[in-house]
Amino acid sequence: MPGCRLEGHFLHERARQHGFRIITPDRSGIGLSDYRGRRLLRDYPEDIRQLVDTLELARFSYVGWSSGGSRALACGYALADRMDLGVCLSGYTHFGEYPGHHRLIEGTRWPGPRLAKLSPTLLNLVVRLVVRLSLRHPGLYMRETRQLVSEQDRALLRAFLKGECFRRDQLECLQSGGKAIATDLLTELGDWGFELKSVKVPILIYQGEQDPFVPVDYARHLADNLPAADLTLMPGAGHVYPLAEQFQERLFQRLNHYLNNPHRKLQTTT
Repeated sequence: MPGCRLEGHFLHERARQHGFRIITPDRSGIGLSDYRGRRLLRDYPEDIRQLVDTLELARFSYVGWSSGGSRALACGYALADRMDLGVCLSGYTHFGEYPGHHRLIEGTRWPGPRLAKLSPTLLNLVVRLVVRLSLRHPGLYMRETRQLVSEQDRALLRAFLKGECFRRDQLECLQSGGKAIATDLLTELGDWGFELKSVKVPILIYQGEQDPFVPVDYARHLADNLPAADLTLMPGAGHVYPLAEQFQERLFQRLNHYLNNPHRKLQTTT
């Protein structure tokens, strides 16, 4: 399930300590954003261009987590004149170029790329059903989430579920409705309207090796096909590692090092 603009709160404090300003807009149809119907992924960066123009930002970097990862790549393709760096945290690859197995239903019972290709209508119905049940039984939705994730993820979720921010983020997204969420998913699972080799902005890729939502092979495919990319695989990490302060500290230190280096070259991590 995608999140919404509230996810910016998870990174705000650590980002501020390192001199970064986090801006998290809702995607089309999610949260407070107007629904605009189905578009190609390559259309998304125009929303970001309008945002940075309005805020009078000459340059920016884009960090995308989960379904936000593909949006980071789209901006790296379309906004290379303004964007310094992209970060893809456990994001999908472009299935139009992916030679591996295309799943009908993911292991998490979420629709996969094969279902999107065979029947967008059926995918829409599946998502609407999941959203309706999750809204009706939010406690069950949160329990299911905890059961699906890795042990490291469960520890992070236990800490975050003591507060309301994570729960509010997920519920606000669910309240956007199945139609908007299905459209958002189809945008990512279908043809993107550009190839990975056309993404000219450097991309940092992070992937947990115990991620139940995004297979490691997707991250490897991205790293092998993007012109300028560095892949960091994290043993023991699942899908929600961006919530961890230790990870955020390392990430923002790395971003600062890259952005403040006049010779700007991606440093391989281990």
